[in-house]
Amino acid sequence: MTGRRLPKAQRRTQLLETAAAIVRAEGTDALTLARLAEQAGVTKPIAYEHFGTRAGLLIALYRHFDARQADAVKAALDAGSHTLEQVATLLAAAYVDCTLSAGPEFGAISDALSASEEMDDFRQALRDGYVDQFQTALAPFVDRPARPLRMLLTGAIGAADALAQSAVAGRCTREEAVSALSQLIVGALA
Repeated sequence: MTGRRLPKAQRRTQLLETAAAIVRAEGTDALTLARLAEQAGVTKPIAYEHFGTRAGLLIALYRHFDARQADAVKAALDAGSHTLEQVATLLAAAYVDCTLSAGPEFGAISDALSASEEMDDFRQALRDGYVDQFQTALAPFVDRPARPLRMLLTGAIGAADALAQSAVAGRCTREEAVSALSQLIVGALA
């Protein structure tokens, strides 16, 4: 074990980065708190203190990726846009780029999160957050009641997941995924 003591926030980041590396190299089945502790050079109680359970670790890891995605969308929107097409393209690019930067482990973690009702509820809450984010960004360009708009955006988030994972798997390019997603958004809302 390493003798180096890190502040709690830094230790958590180190553990999450180590967990992502384990998933990238060996898949989600290899990710346990004991394996994480071993790979991170800490004791098992430290891993358990940070995440509690394997489900807690998966949720924290997904949140880690999700926070990067939310930050990318916010940064893209803060850069300023003035048309529906521009905002749709910014949202699409941020979503696809974040998934690409997370790599294949993001999809594997997402799949592992559907293993229980608790984790499925968590995934649904994240999807709802993406819908909220898209709705806020696109509302100035859309004259639709809130509920039908949410349903369209829920479909767009499903498409975003599929297109981003296709880009990660190399079945399409980043540009193709962004273009298809932005066209879907504009087409659904126009």
